[in-house]
Amino acid sequence: MLSAMLMAMLVFPVLIALAALLIGRRGSRLMGEVGAWTASLGFLGAIVLAVRAACDVSVSAAIGGLAISADRLAAMLLLLVFGVSAIVQSFAVRYLARDPRAAWFTSGSSLLTASSAGLMVATTLVGLALAWTAAGIALCLLLGTYWHLPAARNGVRRTATAFLLGDLSLWIAVALVTTRWGAVDLRALNSATFTWPTLPLVACLIVGAAASRSAQIPFHRWLPATLAAPTPVSALLHAGVVNAGGILMIRLSPLLAGDLARGLTILAGAATMVYGATVMLVKPDIKGALAHSTMAQMGFMILTCGLGLWAAAVFHLVAHGFYKATLFLSSGSAIATHRRVASGPPARQTARRVDVLNAIIAVTLPAFALAVAVRFAIPLPAGDHGAEHALLIFAWFTSAAVTWGWLRRRPGPRGTLIAGAVLMPMSLGYVGLVTAVSRYLAPALPSTGPITVTTWLVSAAATGLLGSVAALRWTPGRLHRAVYVRVLTAGHIPSPLPDRLTGARS
Repeated sequence: MLSAMLMAMLVFPVLIALAALLIGRRGSRLMGEVGAWTASLGFLGAIVLAVRAACDVSVSAAIGGLAISADRLAAMLLLLVFGVSAIVQSFAVRYLARDPRAAWFTSGSSLLTASSAGLMVATTLVGLALAWTAAGIALCLLLGTYWHLPAARNGVRRTATAFLLGDLSLWIAVALVTTRWGAVDLRALNSATFTWPTLPLVACLIVGAAASRSAQIPFHRWLPATLAAPTPVSALLHAGVVNAGGILMIRLSPLLAGDLARGLTILAGAATMVYGATVMLVKPDIKGALAHSTMAQMGFMILTCGLGLWAAAVFHLVAHGFYKATLFLSSGSAIATHRRVASGPPARQTARRVDVLNAIIAVTLPAFALAVAVRFAIPLPAGDHGAEHALLIFAWFTSAAVTWGWLRRRPGPRGTLIAGAVLMPMSLGYVGLVTAVSRYLAPALPSTGPITVTTWLVSAAATGLLGSVAALRWTPGRLHRAVYVRVLTAGHIPSPLPDRLTGARS
């Protein structure tokens, strides 16, 4: 029964995609609702698989000549795929009502859901590569929803070029591995099995494929060029598709041998994290800022993969997927609200003096709350916990930024007490959730490899550079303006026609 359910979770979205194309505009709303319900049922199926996987029951099935299997890792990733798909397709039923391209979106999103799910449960290297390529094709079709817009065509062209390079890299790696070892079963993949002088080349090819799909430097220019797509497409892209690079590296981690591949991964992740975060701070438009935020988040995810912190990568990509889908789906309302405020009477601007005490509190209070949560409330079990520690560093940076913003609005002892009262339960919940997820995923994840001092130094340098970006606002006026203009220019993507003149829906 569970095997039949797993097969249905992949087959039904494909059938919905074909039906939506055949029916077309006549039943576009009905097919949109059917697609949303299918994804919702898939999410419920993923919950069942996750519960069974917790009991060490792995579900396997076969579709044609391709075998599929769902362990703990696959079950959690299926929750992301079908959860995001259900939310976005439900939103699109209303958003694309009476839109002539609604059926096209339903078909493309269902195909993307099926291929993304296939990427999670494929048990062979060839099957994984097929699902990878199918997901890329589905995304390019979705990005071409408003093909009549020059900006949309430019985005499809840039995306297809980056994906073509990445897919070619992956298929060359698949050909090399298959020629050497035959059909490789990913469930039995073990780094000790693969000893070959060409293996570092295979590892670098896989890293290149992951970098292209997750918009890492030097493949980063395609992601900001996709903003002409309708909001549901952007949500699917930023909440799901860009995560594929990290998933590929996790599933093929035994092939990522050698310091060269690890060094390239760390370098690409750290550079993209700093670049994306810097450009995000100067972007004047909401969707442009969100796009570069995604780029920075993917840089952090790829960096954790380079360090071998697989649990941190999985936890981060799942959390990022759900909240970034919410941000993109609400971006239209945020833009409308911003326009109403901008058209109203000018607000009074009050000069705010930088409070050194508030800055110290913003740095130390989140660190104290997280330390209490780890040491006294929810102690981490014995063993290697590099993933948990990496996520705690990420949580500290985020909490410090939020606390600083709060204290600038509510300075004084009262604001500090409120911040502490909120941070303590949040830290308890965060540490507890990270610990629970890490324990759940541990049997399905590869062991964390040795982390050298060099890798930690590179990571610390990237983190320090990222933190120094925020300090640019307190630099002298001339330097501040020069850096602002340089960064804004670096993040500009030439478009055949400005978006405000194309009539694209935000």
